[in-house]
Amino acid sequence: MQAVATGLLLLAAVVFLLTPDDGAWGYVHAAAEASMVGAVADWFAVTALFRHPLGVPVPHTAIIPRRKDDIGRALEDFVATNFLTGPTARDRWVRAGVSARAARWVGREENARSVVTELLPAARRALAAADRRTVAEVAGEHLLPRLAREPLAPLAGRWLEEVLRTGAHRRLVDLVVDEAVDWLTAHPERVQFIVRTRAPWWSPQWVDDAVVERIHAELLGWARDVQRQPDHRVRASVDDLLGDLARDLQHDPGTAEAMARLQERVLTDPSAATTVAELWEGLAVVLDEALADPDGVLPRRAATAL
Repeated sequence: MQAVATGLLLLAAVVFLLTPDDGAWGYVHAAAEASMVGAVADWFAVTALFRHPLGVPVPHTAIIPRRKDDIGRALEDFVATNFLTGPTARDRWVRAGVSARAARWVGREENARSVVTELLPAARRALAAADRRTVAEVAGEHLLPRLAREPLAPLAGRWLEEVLRTGAHRRLVDLVVDEAVDWLTAHPERVQFIVRTRAPWWSPQWVDDAVVERIHAELLGWARDVQRQPDHRVRASVDDLLGDLARDLQHDPGTAEAMARLQERVLTDPSAATTVAELWEGLAVVLDEALADPDGVLPRRAATAL
């Protein structure tokens, strides 16, 4: 391209030298002269941006090397002011429909599984990097001291209130009741032992046996009633108890103060960081095993969630 431009400039110079400047040839002569002037002017203008033409330090040349920092700052200010402001970026994001397009793409099962498959190695590397010692240091130096200073009672109250609103606690109540029924069914001798050790010495054996059998039957029947009846008064009492606790955590100064004392005692204990690290270590092993199989339950659920 440089050779072509130089050749055209030389051609214009030859035409300029060989043609007279009067008559009809005068137009050709003038056109050749204008071509040379324009070519030299363009060359000078473009060259002056990047260096001194012919190495001569003409003023206002080599503009970019001399003022690159100023140009960079001006360009930065222009882009930040006109393109990267919150409203502008948000408007362009909305008009481009990035979220909707990404949602449609990830909504396809094969794409969701592909995303999860690509993320699995990174997730496992992150789990491996967070070793027990690192977690203990982070928890002891940053996480637990920060939590100890935060007023967690209102947050716990709101969380408990939301749990009650959604009924998420009912599954835990069901689990406790189911375990109680199973234990009472499988271990009647434990009930017998507890009752007999508290019976008076003068009570006849046959009376103790009858009382024990009746108490065990009543306990088991009561537990089964709670198990079968979603509106049992025991369940209602649990709801009332948790509801009162949620309100007290948010609005009762005494409850909030008791929560703060418990929070400080637990979170400032020297063994708290070690406990957090041990819990994390066990959780990391379970998660790593779950992530090791791309077709396992956790990756499949992650793909479904996406």
